[in-house]
Amino acid sequence: MHKIITSALFLLLIATVTLGQSQAVQLDLSLKYLVALPAQKTAKTPVIILLHGYGSNEEDLFELKNSFPSNFLIVAARAPYPVSERSYQWYDLRKSDIQPEINSSNYLIVKFISQVVSKYKADGQQVYLMGFSQGAMMSLNVGLTNPDKVKGIGVLSGRLFPSLKKDVKVTPALKKMKIFIAHGTADDRIKFQEGKDAADYLKSIGLKPDFHAYNGMKHAINNDVLKDLLIWLK
Repeated sequence: MHKIITSALFLLLIATVTLGQSQAVQLDLSLKYLVALPAQKTAKTPVIILLHGYGSNEEDLFELKNSFPSNFLIVAARAPYPVSERSYQWYDLRKSDIQPEINSSNYLIVKFISQVVSKYKADGQQVYLMGFSQGAMMSLNVGLTNPDKVKGIGVLSGRLFPSLKKDVKVTPALKKMKIFIAHGTADDRIKFQEGKDAADYLKSIGLKPDFHAYNGMKHAINNDVLKDLLIWLK
């Protein structure tokens, strides 16, 4: 399911991204991906790994690459399970038991994080995992169970898998994790209350999610989300 980008954000992307420019998909790691190198490489290069939503692909959130600070390595991963041509998913919603595919995607993403850090000589202590919709759910799943590999999670129009709670261990590393949650009050695909419930659960186990509600926003990323996300990232 492709994210809905509002007209204002689309205009912002026109100004910041060279549209129509082709980029080779990389095939050498556990997930296929697109990559944008930082303007200046350092020994402490931070990383943003982007996970798209249902039915989309790695090009979707990669459009935002020039909106992020230029010192970041930006990587957009492709989900492993096809829906149709150029359309992918992290797990198949049509299946009665989605847990095996959630677990498999979780494994591939964790492996992918280590591979990205190693290949691009990035800072493994500064990895941010951000996703939209289904990708947001996987970001929560991976981050909360692997706090040693992820510094921060950006959850855009997502929710928490109920099955995840039993696997969450509140460690010092988890307590330090930065968590950004954005959800539209008019979201008709993943209800606003589900996003708020995720934030409430995180608070209940001693974490401090930065929760943002966007009045009237549907299942989308708009300019206000992006602005707040960048403030949180700093």
